[in-house]
Amino acid sequence: MPRVDVARLARVGAVGLLVAGAGAHVSRESALAALVRGRTRNSVLGGSPAGAPLIALAAAPAAGAGAITIYVELPPPGRRPNARRYPIAIVGGGYRGMLRSPSTRIPGLVAIADVAPTAVALAQRQPPRITSSPAADAPARLARLDARIAAARDASYGGFLALTAATLFLAGLAWLVRSPWLARGSLLVAPVTLTTSLALSLAGVGGPGEQLLALSLAAPLGALAAGRLLAGPRRLAAGLLVVLGFFLVTLAASPEAAGLSALGPQPGSGGRFFGMTNAMETLLLVATFLPAALLGLRWLAPIALLALATVGLSRTGADGGGVLVLLVGYLVLALRLRGRRIDVRTAILVVVAAVALGGALVGLDALTGGSSHVTTAAGGGPATIVADIGERLHVSILKVVHDTWLVIAAVWSLVGLAFAATRRRRSPTLDAFLVAIAVSLLVNDSPVHVLAFGVLLTAPLMAWEAVRRARRTTA
Repeated sequence: MPRVDVARLARVGAVGLLVAGAGAHVSRESALAALVRGRTRNSVLGGSPAGAPLIALAAAPAAGAGAITIYVELPPPGRRPNARRYPIAIVGGGYRGMLRSPSTRIPGLVAIADVAPTAVALAQRQPPRITSSPAADAPARLARLDARIAAARDASYGGFLALTAATLFLAGLAWLVRSPWLARGSLLVAPVTLTTSLALSLAGVGGPGEQLLALSLAAPLGALAAGRLLAGPRRLAAGLLVVLGFFLVTLAASPEAAGLSALGPQPGSGGRFFGMTNAMETLLLVATFLPAALLGLRWLAPIALLALATVGLSRTGADGGGVLVLLVGYLVLALRLRGRRIDVRTAILVVVAAVALGGALVGLDALTGGSSHVTTAAGGGPATIVADIGERLHVSILKVVHDTWLVIAAVWSLVGLAFAATRRRRSPTLDAFLVAIAVSLLVNDSPVHVLAFGVLLTAPLMAWEAVRRARRTTA
């Protein structure tokens, strides 16, 4: 339709907002290809998926008893930023209120790849992917949802900037004055800021200015307060485990909270709608490894299970790449805590063990009812998994090389990580972290975030270790 009248159609059916593609850009051509094929393709790969169409567009609404019509509005012709959601409505078949799409897990938000499978299922009298739920004043709720998505996007840049600035400032100051409190604070900036972002979303704080102010205050002041409270290894480990527990419970109980948070998936771009992003996973890596290093080997297995459940289960983080990243990191951490060095043979064994354990975890997730893009890819067998990783590598390369400044940033980040990796006095936590970053670059498709936040977190980790060594030497 050239225009979908949400207010009118909401009186006779169910309405929602359609995310028209995946990636930074979208066009009418790519959206139409995704609509009729039931799949998307990242805009850096062209945006238009291949394959045979599953459906054809109708020239007029369906008529007669039991008729069902899906009304869709698509972007105008030409390439444009993927920053707008488009109206969609389904009339007939018992649809009323707000549309619900399993790909987004956000009531009212619909992924364009779910439309064609829904039409096919309805035609075959099978359960459709897109369903609906009763909602009073659905158009007004959609307007508020659209505003929250836009606000989260607008606050995200400033939020990440505040996190970065606070981390570097506190780490540098801790290094200079050898302050354990400042060093702990620098380590806690990322988990405290991410927790604040998720809590704001749970509370429904939607204005970009309000969110940015809260994140800007939480990054330095909240981290310093937490650093004062969590003095001592056991307290610090306990505090970080509380953060992981908060994410686990929140992601499972309220999937939309992460999707609508300023530092979350940014569902308006269509790449990910819920769970953990590569940026979130990277920023929480130190928080996942450090408690095990502080509490010792006997605590490593239960802490690893908590982290894996938070990041990898379909009902929570749904990050398949994150599962491999964490497994490799924890295996390296276990070996280093035992005093083992990582040679080539050991590295190969670690990778093989991580792949086997990761496959077992995803299989268990699927057997217990978990469903996400991770279980779908794993269900296709090794060939599908290899193809998926290959496409992610392709996307990663294209995301970096299309912009000269991103190439420069990536090179400098690699230099910083190499500097950290060549230090003689590396702790087990730092080794596990650096190996995890290397694996993340291979299995995830957000190289800029992984590199930037990876090198960022080496600063507080190295500052904290330097302060601890200095205090032990003085004692």
